[in-house]
Amino acid sequence: MSDINTEAMSREELEATAKDLGLSYPGNTGDDTLRKKIQEALGDESVPLSKSAPVATGNAKERKFEIIIATHEQDKQPAQGGVNGRWFVIKRGEKVIVSESIVENLKCATQRHYDSEMNMTEVQSYPFQILREVTDEV
Repeated sequence: MSDINTEAMSREELEATAKDLGLSYPGNTGDDTLRKKIQEALGDESVPLSKSAPVATGNAKERKFEIIIATHEQDKQPAQGGVNGRWFVIKRGEKVIVSESIVENLKCATQRHYDSEMNMTEVQSYPFQILREVTDEV
């Protein structure tokens, strides 16, 4: 299951996501068909996603967190990755609920940047903020 909510996407967002995933489709493909192709490519063959914050499933005993990935003017691509064979795509700037393993995956995703003197620094590929731990209690 992925962390992307295709139901809330505009046509442009659907096309951008399909392009990011390397999907090809005829120009006259309807929005619903394109949503289905994206969900299949992400390994989500379940019922359509709800419009609430998506939840990444994992081990039932695993803790869940609500996070938000920082937006960036130069990098508008969603955060993508995988944990134990399950792929996720998280749109930047939206609150999502994810499992602890996805949080760890995002923490470990780093990029190397070099300054003019070739000094290297590692920065997070997808800077994010943990908003809260999600509990089953109401």
